[in-house]
Amino acid sequence: MIAALRPHVVVTYDPNGGYGHPDHIRAHEITTAAVAAGLDDGPWPVPKFYWTVTGISAATAAVAELRADDLLPHWRPLPGDALGFPDDRITTRIDAADGLPAKVEALRAHATQVTVGPTGKACALSNDMAFPILGQEHYVLVGGQLGDRAPRGVETDLLAGLDI
Repeated sequence: MIAALRPHVVVTYDPNGGYGHPDHIRAHEITTAAVAAGLDDGPWPVPKFYWTVTGISAATAAVAELRADDLLPHWRPLPGDALGFPDDRITTRIDAADGLPAKVEALRAHATQVTVGPTGKACALSNDMAFPILGQEHYVLVGGQLGDRAPRGVETDLLAGLDI
């Protein structure tokens, strides 16, 4: 499928599936195998391969900003460091604040999987552990070359450095 679609960028979960969910871990394994097959067989080496993650500092700051009215009464906020990936490993940070309302609505559309809090600033899975809904997306480049990282030391575009 990789050779047929010829993507310039592929994004998947980190090896832990973001938070240990078995379906997400399996998605990581399958996607990683598909990207590797593109390299081994040569039909289409994917130029950039990323894991989607959440940076520790962003998660910790967002958890600290959550208020009681952002949560359902029985929720417990997850510590930011439990959610986050080491900041020094983050290669790409996308400001997605303009898309935050759509992200919240997308989460609400998956009500059997996740519950969005009253203010739309947090959500929780069935374990009632709340985590913030961020307006920033974080990635780790695990295959390919980083593009321009100025001015903040990280890429701000998944297509950075690609000649498309």
